[in-house]
Amino acid sequence: DDNRSAHDMQLRSSGIWEVTVPGHFEGKHYAYVLAGPGFDPAREIVDIYATCTQGRSSRSLIADLLETDPPGFRNHQLPQLAHPTDAIIYEMHVRDFAIAADSGVRHKGKYLGLTESGTHLPGDASVCTGLEHLCELGVTHVQLMPVQDFDNDEADNDPYNWGYMPSHLNSPDGWYATSRDGPARIIELKRAIQAFHERGLGVILDVVYNHTSPCASFEHLVPDYYYRMTCHGRLANGSGCGNEFRSESPMARRFLLDSLKYWVREYRVDGFRFDLMGLIDRQTMLRIKAELEAIRPGILIYGEPWAAAPTPLRPLTDRWRLQNTGIGAFNDCIRNAIKGDVNGTRPGFIQTGDHVEDLRHGLEGSIHVNTMNPAETVNYFECHDNLTAWDKLALSVPRETDETRRRMMRCAALILFCSQGVSYMHSGQEFCRSKRGSHNSYNLPDEINRIDWSLKKTCADVWAYHRGMIAIRKQHPILRLRTRQEIERRVSFDDSPHPKCIVCHLDGSGLDGEPANEMLLLLNGHHEAVEFRLPPGKWSVLADAARANPEPSGTAHQRPVLPPHSGMLLARYADPGR
Repeated sequence: DDNRSAHDMQLRSSGIWEVTVPGHFEGKHYAYVLAGPGFDPAREIVDIYATCTQGRSSRSLIADLLETDPPGFRNHQLPQLAHPTDAIIYEMHVRDFAIAADSGVRHKGKYLGLTESGTHLPGDASVCTGLEHLCELGVTHVQLMPVQDFDNDEADNDPYNWGYMPSHLNSPDGWYATSRDGPARIIELKRAIQAFHERGLGVILDVVYNHTSPCASFEHLVPDYYYRMTCHGRLANGSGCGNEFRSESPMARRFLLDSLKYWVREYRVDGFRFDLMGLIDRQTMLRIKAELEAIRPGILIYGEPWAAAPTPLRPLTDRWRLQNTGIGAFNDCIRNAIKGDVNGTRPGFIQTGDHVEDLRHGLEGSIHVNTMNPAETVNYFECHDNLTAWDKLALSVPRETDETRRRMMRCAALILFCSQGVSYMHSGQEFCRSKRGSHNSYNLPDEINRIDWSLKKTCADVWAYHRGMIAIRKQHPILRLRTRQEIERRVSFDDSPHPKCIVCHLDGSGLDGEPANEMLLLLNGHHEAVEFRLPPGKWSVLADAARANPEPSGTAHQRPVLPPHSGMLLARYADPGR
């Protein structure tokens, strides 16, 4: 510390302490030292606006951010999305995605592993992995689980962590960088984002602004300001993680807005998923939406419309208070309708045909239960939380064969990609990912969390079905309508042949870009085969119990019989040749 210099900051009339230090300081480190009643003048504090933290050090690196840009980063073309309902989002954890020995990736578990092209299953070049797999699958966006600096040592041998205990919100975490020292964390995350963009994939960051880890600087800088308190003078804990960020306070709100704008401008990201969004006050969420839209038109903003525990925030920013805002909310209703409760044995439609009414609501974008337009519902049946869908099936229908469970997985994919709203999936669900029955793997080892790429071969039928349904959804605008009025006009339900079945009719006539005059979605949740009766005419088969493809596989019989736990998607085209 012989070379350390100290610079007194001055209090301005705005209430901000500041100092300007002339010179060139790239590669140097800095921290705050506070003096006054209650402060320890020997303690160094990390700047809450630090952009390049260094592990657990209290000193942050001063980096020339332009020098951290990969070639062409500032002006490379960003993926464009015509409407939020066109989005097909793929949730992934940086380490999980490329840590396995069979990933074929050289930079295992690192940001750079996401940039590698041409990767495949060792010994089988026909099975793509990593970035190539995402392009083959056809999703439009990746959602990276938290990459903001979180509570860890950033060493390669650190215990596994999802990253939901953030410490310093403007710096990437160094655990995923090839070096935890220097600016590698910035450079390599930018390289990953650019690699995705160059393949036409948008990048969404999973951000945690509802609470912080004890390592964060907010309380040290301004005690009793940045966190909500209970009426008993204790830290509120609606996050279940020890505190709640007080987003409604002026400087806390300003920090959130500044931080999010920084990530959009500096890293050129395409959206944000808000962890426990219910704990961020509605006015702040509206400001976030408006101010980020001004920077990046069409940016995707969505999150969890709930809290983890009781909170003093009133009202909670739930899905009903987000109606007509353009902010998306995870639709746990369709999730539960598809597969049942998240961690228990209660089944859903794909196992036993239960929850027919809830599933109908989900297929029409939930516009008659909890949203006003389809852009505000994020449909899914699996995410990083809770049991994977495959593990849920093992628990809820233990006597069924793997073949039957794979048919249920295909049926779930058919429902998901035929539902109005935004489509969302968890990495590995496309080939029956398992976490060995763990419902909360946030701190479990790689053996539990890593993507097992060999499953892409073992469960090739489920993988191909996901890919086929994604292609069908992208080809047919009738499956991703943009307004409530269009859904009410074009989506209806016909009489079904059994109480555990659904017949959904989609009217594509006159819809811009839609090749089909009509589509029919048939779903059989019953444990026995069921015969359906089709309206007169030629109905082309796009998906059935076994396969899905945007090119019709043939013509359906007037009375098709659907196997148990399966579905069928049919189209009637204006062009008689199809």
